[in-house]
Amino acid sequence: MEPLPRRNQDPHGSMLSPARRWRRFWAMSDRDERDVSVVGRGAHVEGSLVSTGSLWIAGRMTGEISVEGQVTVAPDSEVEADIKAGSINLAGRVNGNLTAPGSVELPAQSQVKGDVRARSVTVQGAVQGNVVAEQKVELGPGARLQGDITCSALVVAEGAVFRGRSIMAQRPST
Repeated sequence: MEPLPRRNQDPHGSMLSPARRWRRFWAMSDRDERDVSVVGRGAHVEGSLVSTGSLWIAGRMTGEISVEGQVTVAPDSEVEADIKAGSINLAGRVNGNLTAPGSVELPAQSQVKGDVRARSVTVQGAVQGNVVAEQKVELGPGARLQGDITCSALVVAEGAVFRGRSIMAQRPST
């Protein structure tokens, strides 16, 4: 039985060049992981960003964001923009509206000043604005939401703070 090649070797034992290592990595990944635009820590981007892939923000972004894949906003990041994406996972601060045909996840450190529209929304951070979900809205134990909620299912955990109206609808328009 032949020994398996090392991580940086081809099947014949020859060392792979950095370019070939990247191609090998991308071949093992699916399409969405390859098509990721990054706004790195320390970067400040102003203007519109449109992408057919996904977006990861670790710095600051001002303008409009329209992404077919997922938008991920890292902790300590600041975004002054309306975000339209397939799904949104936000751990930083956003001043703008969030719209997604998929899910919106707002963990404990997240802060949103704007309306949220999605298929499902999970809030554990702070939202000042209305939330409209096609399916379920879930407020976790540390959630703070000031605004109205329109959804077909609402879950409010003990310790969550909700100031507004809840409107139970069969299928609100997103």
